[in-house]
Amino acid sequence: MTVTLKDDAYKQLKSEIDDRGIKTKFIANKIGISSSYLGQVLNGSRPLSMNVAVNVSQALGVPLSIFLNQS
Repeated sequence: MTVTLKDDAYKQLKSEIDDRGIKTKFIANKIGISSSYLGQVLNGSRPLSMNVAVNVSQALGVPLSIFLNQS
């Protein structure tokens, strides 16, 4: 079984960050990426990688499954 991210997983990530009122710079620093890179992921110009999804799910305390295709 292949596990893949949803095409719009970045929208879910953006929603989680916005709903919590967290600065993207804070999340980027916490997971070890630049705020510029995270900004590009959040606006859809860069794909959300599995590695970033895993790190963000741990940092935000959300299940990784919210970013995954359910098949």
